[in-house]
Amino acid sequence: MEQMKVWLKNPLALFIDDTTDARGGIVVENSKIIELLAQGEQPSGDVNQTFDASEHVILPGLINTHHHFYQTLTRACRSALNKELFPWLKSLYPIWAGLTEEMIHVSTRLAAVELLLSGCTTAADHHYIFPEAARDALDIQVDAIKQIGIRATLTRGSMSLGEDDGGLPPRNTIQDEDAILADCERVIDKYHDEKEGSMMQVALAPCSPFSVTEDLMKQSAQLARRKKARLHTHLAETQD
Repeated sequence: MEQMKVWLKNPLALFIDDTTDARGGIVVENSKIIELLAQGEQPSGDVNQTFDASEHVILPGLINTHHHFYQTLTRACRSALNKELFPWLKSLYPIWAGLTEEMIHVSTRLAAVELLLSGCTTAADHHYIFPEAARDALDIQVDAIKQIGIRATLTRGSMSLGEDDGGLPPRNTIQDEDAILADCERVIDKYHDEKEGSMMQVALAPCSPFSVTEDLMKQSAQLARRKKARLHTHLAETQD
């Protein structure tokens, strides 16, 4: 890969520790900061591009550790406004059950763009709705994320306990546990990049202790450990 060095010169402000003088800016090579320059100092080697940052503030990219990209489509849904968690979920599950591939693609792009415009450069998305019309939701998300360019951990969520089994979601939003585990392994093998600085990782994310069986939670943890992927879920979401 061709080396690209950029000097972000003389920033208005730079958020690092108080003991380092980096008022001359930073030099970035590809995805890594390789030099901090004191005021008046020049880069030690040639750079490909110099950016005058004198009217800009340099700060680390923010990280969103838990998001639901698809929910950008229903955040202004009137029937769900101002409700507590469980009534809110029950009012929206029937809508989410109708998610299509296009909806997932559009909502993923929308969420990623909003995050980048807000200074967030990395996000973890917990996607656990896989209706009949969008069984390959994670594949669609990967494509959308690559188009936008945000660094992402996409979690292959799961729900296996429906209303008939004492869970919250309607039956048309849950999946068979064997199918869940098979798809979890598939998407990890296809998309998970565990290398340092990778732009795409996959984690496994049983939705919550009341949305999956104990066995699925354990098997998801075992699979994640075997594949060197993270595990993600919801815990203690409300006071009760």
